Amino acid sequence: MKKDAEVIIIGAGIAGLTAAKILKAAGKSVLVLEASDGVGGRVRTDEIDGYLLDRGFQVFLTAYPEAKKLLDYKALELCKFDPGAIILKREGITTLGDPARQPGSIVSTLLSSAATFTDKLRMLRLKLKLAGKSIDQIFSEPEITTTEYLKKEGFSGTIMNQFFRPFMTGIFLEDRLSTSSRMFEFVFKMFSEGNAAVPAKGMGMIPKQLAECLSSQELLFHQNVSAVNGGSVTTTDGVVYQANYVLIATDPLRSPIRNRNSNIERHSVSNMYFTAKKRPFEKPLIALNTLPGKIVNNIAVMDRISTRYSENGDTLISLSLIGDHSKANQNELQENVVNELKFWYPEAVSWKHLKTYHIDYALPNDDHVTNDPDYTTMLVNAQCFTCGDYLMNGSINAAMKSGRLAAEAMINTMF
Repeated sequence: MKKDAEVIIIGAGIAGLTAAKILKAAGKSVLVLEASDGVGGRVRTDEIDGYLLDRGFQVFLTAYPEAKKLLDYKALELCKFDPGAIILKREGITTLGDPARQPGSIVSTLLSSAATFTDKLRMLRLKLKLAGKSIDQIFSEPEITTTEYLKKEGFSGTIMNQFFRPFMTGIFLEDRLSTSSRMFEFVFKMFSEGNAAVPAKGMGMIPKQLAECLSSQELLFHQNVSAVNGGSVTTTDGVVYQANYVLIATDPLRSPIRNRNSNIERHSVSNMYFTAKKRPFEKPLIALNTLPGKIVNNIAVMDRISTRYSENGDTLISLSLIGDHSKANQNELQENVVNELKFWYPEAVSWKHLKTYHIDYALPNDDHVTNDPDYTTMLVNAQCFTCGDYLMNGSINAAMKSGRLAAEAMINTMF
């Protein structure tokens, strides 16, 4: 039977596109089948009314080792956030920066009540400690929770509640900080050694760049795969594609070979966008809400980072709400969000709601993580492999690495 390609890849997210790039570079023919109308998976950007809306607030960490090897940073036109954060407290607003990287933030950081002076010294000590640890060393350490780790490092309750908890909650998408200490060390090291950035035209430019190696015949959209049998792939429309190998690069909820159930451990997030005539703050920082029982965890003014996010010059405000808010009354949810934020930003009452994304599967559960998945976790059978960040840890770096490793494993079996 005629083969459509040597390898069929199911899913055009970061992992699948990375695998396609590696396979094509090795001279292998590929066919990528994507169920949706575009590339990116969980990393996509929509254009709505002249605004660029990332599907879920995300930042790209330039220190990611896989990304440095596979992406053209210059072509992405990366626009960076300043290191640090704006801290929103009941007593008011303060700023915590990184004087080692931005000397101009030294005064505001020293005066900030979000951390004790000893905390600030411990933060510097932690940066130096992780600078001396390799990523392999980090992922070989015993795992404890991030909360236990920070307490072990001697940080006070003040900085825990006013910086680490809201900051890491925005990254891990869970507020108990049960996420593995390995993941905390890795992320903190990446923040310390590079920039947190977004491509000028949105996070969706990352998968689009990876997909540049594919022709229109090699990347097919609206292909919802229902079954995989050996090298045969069948879609819900009854179309059958044939290959020597199949790589499943979907998240586990959408995998055609796994039990599709709602019990797969993952973290959800709601991402709400507002527009306004005036920015709530001018610094290129993320604002963290430290109030107990809050709805909004963090705020980012996207047009301050890249003006391309707003075509007409109005400001674009991104809010992250941790958890699943899809079943809430949406008008009430918007009203509650505005009522919460007007404490610091009275002009929030005049913000215009643009769109809300409810993302059920935003990140895999990262209570236990690795940086080198066992070969057997990628191998389904002799003709079928799988990849994705859930096999390692929830990050763009892990998605790329898992895609690369799966592609290399298939290349090795082809010879």
